[in-house]
Amino acid sequence: MFFFRRPQKKKIFVLGLDGAVKALIDRPQLPYFEKLLAKGFYQDLISRPAITSVAWPSMVSGVNAGKHGIFGFRVGEELFFADAKKAPELWDYLPSIALNIPMTYPVRPIEGIMISGMMTPDWGEEAVYPSSEIPFLREQGFVFEPEINLEAVQQSMAAKIKVIKEYFHRPWELFFVVFREFDVLQHFFWGQEIPFYQEIENLLRWLLEEEKFLNSPENSLLIVSDHGFAPVSQVFDLEQWIKENGWADKVFVGGWGSLYLRGGKEEKEKNKKELEKALKAVKVEDKEILDVYPREEIYWGPWAEKGPDLVVSPRRQLGFTFGLRTGKIISPSEHKNGCHLEEGIFLALGERIRGGKKEEARIFDVFATIMELAGHKLPPEIDGEPLLQLQS
Repeated sequence: MFFFRRPQKKKIFVLGLDGAVKALIDRPQLPYFEKLLAKGFYQDLISRPAITSVAWPSMVSGVNAGKHGIFGFRVGEELFFADAKKAPELWDYLPSIALNIPMTYPVRPIEGIMISGMMTPDWGEEAVYPSSEIPFLREQGFVFEPEINLEAVQQSMAAKIKVIKEYFHRPWELFFVVFREFDVLQHFFWGQEIPFYQEIENLLRWLLEEEKFLNSPENSLLIVSDHGFAPVSQVFDLEQWIKENGWADKVFVGGWGSLYLRGGKEEKEKNKKELEKALKAVKVEDKEILDVYPREEIYWGPWAEKGPDLVVSPRRQLGFTFGLRTGKIISPSEHKNGCHLEEGIFLALGERIRGGKKEEARIFDVFATIMELAGHKLPPEIDGEPLLQLQS
């Protein structure tokens, strides 16, 4: 690992709101968010594919999945965890507090504190580094992933906010926290999320007004999400479509929308083109409902060949999602009423920030932006570029 010890002059606080989209934070019920959006630099942050387990590693490593090696939560029954990642991350360069970020289990030693997130099975040395923090976290009622009900989500957020306020006064240059709770809220309780965003507004008031974090001209606040969200009403069953359209012997369906073709190289290439064309032609009420990405369009690097041949994504703007198997290609969505969009959020505040640099912001650009804010040179292997114009 690469540790750079120097005086702690520049501090960067990254508030990750899993699944936040601009339409959810820019509304009258959230006046503090409206104020920050007007004051700071905002850009939609594109995540393609909009998959949690791919996006967060890309954000914190600055590279696409073909370089960090995580293409989903699973392939078939095989689950993937943090120890499968192949790329250095922000905490390999900056003294950090990394709190509840997806795909950090099992944790590893860093210069600072790392508390894992989703898919953490229980308390232990693989869940928290250093493990000496475990008693404090348990006293606060901290949970790695809330159960799917509103009370559990509220309790999880309240405990996390208490932990943030304690750790804020520890040594760090990067404080990176993710509220995974919003993904749970927006998947299963779409339309009931405003009180929870109001709790985040209270946290931001504490950070900016009580702690006066941005009163230091060297400090920066970033508010980011791994993808956006939209309401959904219908389920597209990809595996059922594969079965009914004669592809079952030629294709293996991996995790969320991932298709792996069987056979030799020439056969796979021929089938990939035919399958891509067939999936793009799927329509409901004369509207194409699927986005289909060949691997080479979204993944590149030494591990890209390990990724799916095609990635399929239902168009959430038209109300479609994946869901539980129903035996029908199209059916009403009874399990979820919200699902991921490619457009997440990127909001930056601080005295040094003068505007943006790029027309389109990609998920792996966040790493490069943080490194530049911290005054570090960018590693040559990264895919991202800094998003901000900074005062010289």
